[in-house]
Parts: sequence; C-alpha cells; structure tokens
Amino acid sequence: MRHNDLYLITSAMPNGKDGHGSHTHNDKLSFELYAHDKSFIVDPGNYVYTADYRWGNLFRSTAYHNTVVVDGEEQNRFDERNLFWIEHDAIPQVNHWVVEEEYDLFDGKHTGYERLIEPVTHRRQIYFNKLGGFWIIRDLLTGIGEHVFELYFHFAPLEVAFDEKMPLAVRTRCSRGTDLAVIPLRTEGVSVDIKRGWVSYSYGTRAEAPIVRYTKTAEVPTEFITVLFPVRQPTSVEEIRKIVTPVLNSISG
Repeated sequence: MRHNDLYLITSAMPNGKDGHGSHTHNDKLSFELYAHDKSFIVDPGNYVYTADYRWGNLFRSTAYHNTVVVDGEEQNRFDERNLFWIEHDAIPQVNHWVVEEEYDLFDGKHTGYERLIEPVTHRRQIYFNKLGGFWIIRDLLTGIGEHVFELYFHFAPLEVAFDEKMPLAVRTRCSRGTDLAVIPLRTEGVSVDIKRGWVSYSYGTRAEAPIVRYTKTAEVPTEFITVLFPVRQPTSVEEIRKIVTPVLNSISG
C-alpha cells in the first residue's frame, strides 16, 4: 500500500522450500510501515543463525513480528535446533486485494492456529485511507473456545510512550518530524505493555527498540481494531477518533 510518502507492506506468502522454509520466519499477516519521513513499524530482521540458536529462534518467532499470537503458540511449529526448517502449518490466503484512488484494502487469513485442539483462524483486514493518510487494521479471530490473544507492534529504535488521555493508546515521541499514534478502538478486556526488544539491520548487529503488546483473553469470535495514524502536528487521540470513526462505520457497513 503506497501513496506519496506513506507506505505499508504486508506478508501473505506461503513458506518456501515446499512449505518448510529455509530462512523463513513466522511473519504471516505481519507488516511494516513508513510514514512521511521515517520507518515506524518494522520487521526486526535476523540477528544471528547458528552462532546462537536462541537468538535465531527469537527473531524468527511469531511474537517477533507485527501480527497476532494465539495461546503463546507459533504460527508454524519449529525445532529450536533446526534453524532452517519449519512445519507447514500457516497457509495464507488473500481474500481480497483492492486498489482504488481513495483507498486500498487488503483482506487475508492464515491457517496456523487451526491445528489447535480448539482451532482459531486469524483473519486480518488492512484499510488504507489515502486521503486522510491513516490505516485501520482489523484482526478477526474465529473458531472455538477461549484463548489468549497477543497483538504485537515492533517499532524502530524510537521513543514510544503511553498517551496521557487514553492509556491504551501509544505514540512515538520523536524530536522532529512525524510521530505515529497507535489507537485501539475495541478496548474491552484489553491490556497493553511496552517491552524492551531488538531490531537487527545487518547480520550480527542489534539495536534496542520498543515492542508494544496488546493482550486479551476472550471467547471467539473476537477482534482487535487498531488505528495507525501518522501525526505531523499536535493532535489529540479524541481528534483522531473523530476523524476515523465515520470511516470505520462506512467500511464496516
């Protein structure tokens, strides 16, 4: 999804090597986001492989990508000692891909959690409002039973803090240029924390960077709806909600 200096890319490709990968990571429905003058949401990359298998497994894990983890499980199971092989669990499917002058819409899902005793399907819709310059991400979790859901956002090495007026919202605190506000619109039962994490821009190097994690325990069906709103001037969460809510209502209808 691209318009002027706004850019988002999402992953909905199958595993390589006949479904078992080689350098494949658990990144189904994950994404990266650049807005105006900097990268905000990033893929953490890969720090090392066989030099330390624990780091290799961390960086290829589902929790190290911008997607949903169910019950602490991986999208694709893997043997921690075999860094170049994963199970063929998460098969992605693109339901819709729409490109219009005023908006783009991605709608996809994967089967990675359908192997659970009480199976779950993760479906993600990403709506890009080109005129307003923001994204709405809807994560739909359907299936059977009660589960723990964790929604991750991996930031570039930037300062990220809770919003003063809405504790579940977070935003970057950049010294200049654009900031990014992350605002959940479905908040019942949701908690949030900001964790210490890492990104690797080249092999063997790493830099500390924040991870924002939204968590809830819920019966399916349930969902997360999250607004990603680039901010170039002082704008409150309430002002953003007023801009986004009519758009959300129109696309939900």
